[in-house]
Parts: sequence; C-alpha cells; structure tokens
Amino acid sequence: MSSAPAPTGSRRRSAAALAALLALAVAVGALVAPATAQASTHTPVLQPDRVSAAGIAAWFQASAPAGYRATVSPELLAQYFVEEGRAEGVAGDLAFAQSVLETGWFRWPSHGQVHATYNNFSGIGACDGGTCTVAQFRDARIGVRAQIQHLRAYADPTVTIARLAHPLESPRFHLVTPKGRASTWEQMGSGNWATDPLYASKILSIHRSMLAHAEVNGGLSRPRFADVGSGHAHGPAIENLVRRSVVQGCTSTHFCPEAPVTRGQLATILARSLDLPAAPHPFRDAGATHGANIGALYAAGITSGCGPDRFCPDQPVTRAQLATMLQRALGLPDAEPTFTDVRGTRHRLAIGAVAQAGITTGYDDNTFRPDQPVNRAQAATFVTRALP
Repeated sequence: MSSAPAPTGSRRRSAAALAALLALAVAVGALVAPATAQASTHTPVLQPDRVSAAGIAAWFQASAPAGYRATVSPELLAQYFVEEGRAEGVAGDLAFAQSVLETGWFRWPSHGQVHATYNNFSGIGACDGGTCTVAQFRDARIGVRAQIQHLRAYADPTVTIARLAHPLESPRFHLVTPKGRASTWEQMGSGNWATDPLYASKILSIHRSMLAHAEVNGGLSRPRFADVGSGHAHGPAIENLVRRSVVQGCTSTHFCPEAPVTRGQLATILARSLDLPAAPHPFRDAGATHGANIGALYAAGITSGCGPDRFCPDQPVTRAQLATMLQRALGLPDAEPTFTDVRGTRHRLAIGAVAQAGITTGYDDNTFRPDQPVNRAQAATFVTRALP
C-alpha cells in the first residue's frame, strides 16, 4: 500500500459532524440505512451503472434536504456522472452516491474545506489537518471527470494516463499507487480515498436507497444492448470491450452474444486489444474488412493461417484455437492441462497455458470442449481476462 496520504474523503470530517449530517438526511426522508449496515462483499467500482441519470435525479429530488448549492442542476449533474462514468467504465450512480456523502447532499456544510464553487464533488486534495491544496475545477463536468478518473485509478490496475478516455483532470492521479489497489467499493475507506472505516458502507447504503427508488419509479438504466441484460454472465466483459472500441454490437441495439466468432472477427478483436499496427499478409482470402488486422496478427506471430496462403476468415473459431492465439499473444509458456478431453488436440499445451494463467477454468465436469465454437459473449470474457 502506498505511503502517500489518503487523498480525499470523509477523513477530514469529525465523527460528530458527519453523524449529524446523516441524521439530518434521514430526518428529511433520505432513507439512508445506518452506517453499520452490512454491505455486499463485492461491489466493483468498474461496472455499468444500474440507475439512469433521470433515475438518479428523481431519487435526489425526493430524498435530499434543502440547501442544494452545486453550480449546475441535479438533473445535469446526474447526467455528467453517468456520461463520464460510462467513458471510463466506472459506475456513475455509485460515484454520485459517493459525492452525496462527500458534499453533504451537495450542500457543502460549513465544517468542510471544500466550497460549492470549486466543482469538487469528492474532496480531492482535502485532508484531516495541516496545509492542504484543495482541488478546484473550471466547471461541474470537469469536476465529475476528475472524480471518475480518480476512481478508475483506484480500481483499474492497468490504467495509465494514456488509457484514459479524456485528458487527465485528476490532480492526484499519480498518488494512487499501486493502481488498482481498491477494485471494489468495500475496499474504500481505512486509507483508500478516506480514513473513515465506515466510508464504504455509508456510500453503499446511499446507493441502496437510490436503487430502491429507481426500481419502484422506473429509474433503472437500460442495458446498452437489448440482448445483454444487467445479469448477463458476460455482460461486464462485453461492456469493457465496447467501451474500449474493441468490439461493436451486431446492430445498434443488439450484441448477438450467442453468435459464433469468426477467425476474421477474432483477428480484429485481438489486434485492437493489443494496439497492433496494420501489416501486410500472404493470405489471398483475408478480405478487406479484417485484412489489416489479420496482417497485424500475422506480423506479430500470433497466427499462421489455416493453410497455404489462406486464413479462412469466415470460419468459426474453436475454444482450442482461441487458446493458442491467446497464448501466442501473451507469450505464455506451455503447460500441461488437467482437463479430461484435450489429450488428443494439438492445442493441448496452449489450453494448459491459458488455464494456468487464469484465463479459463473450463467446465464444471473438468472438460474444456476444445472443438466447441466460441460465441461473441464468451470471446469477450476470454479477451477481457487475457487483455484487461
């Protein structure tokens, strides 16, 4: 854990002041459960929002005490949280709940160091004592963006400034070391973002109130794709690759998760995930759609085609073939697999390699099913695990 001071949060407030603030919120109908309420043990910071911008705003209007002082309306602020969150893969509704706690329902009570005009919704730069440089942002959207970027720094071990969706706005991004040190909200507090050991439970309690209101009043987020609901097993992986512009839907409203992935499509997915440059290739059947990416994989030694001067771009990819491509892409060492059905396949050691790397666990009956075609949803999970 970094020795840098915890950069933001409720650590600056006295316990008595914070307790009084939450008591007031409850009294006016905020429906916030006690801070000691038990939260879910796994609430990822990086996940799709569950409450829409309209749902967040409606809940806020129904629950917040008087005295709102943010520089934009609650409706516009909620929209910023959802839009900026989606850009970085952070749940904007949970970030909004964090800001409700941090700002005292966007009232910035007099005991705080941050003022409403700072557009600082998460206490970035404030501290328990001593000399602090409290961050100020030029407008509300940028303040939200800085908070979302800072959350991604805590949650994503692979994030760099270059990988952010927008130019860096968080002035303390570099102080979060190592990156990814708090991938779930339950890990926040006690030195992660804030010193308050109950920091996470308070935020999650606020979010539960928001979610309950949205469920009753039609404020839940609509899934990006009609055929990938909020509970879809591969939903987070699909969202991750769409956000990174690695994949698209099969239409503007559907992802077609059960459709098989072709060799050409997989070449494009891998080339984009690895940021490989286009390159020439010897395959006469590669075609224009995926040709440049097929060349990129060929130049990188990840694929050698399906035969002399042929790539077979329209042929479905099997689980075994995908394992070999991922092994080559990551440079994984050969490994003997424990699956009961791979002994006769030439991809055996590649399957063992990706299993040993935690990219696949196979099926419950200890089979890998190497000849089974990979569908679009499964491919998203394979690639996200291999190349997060």
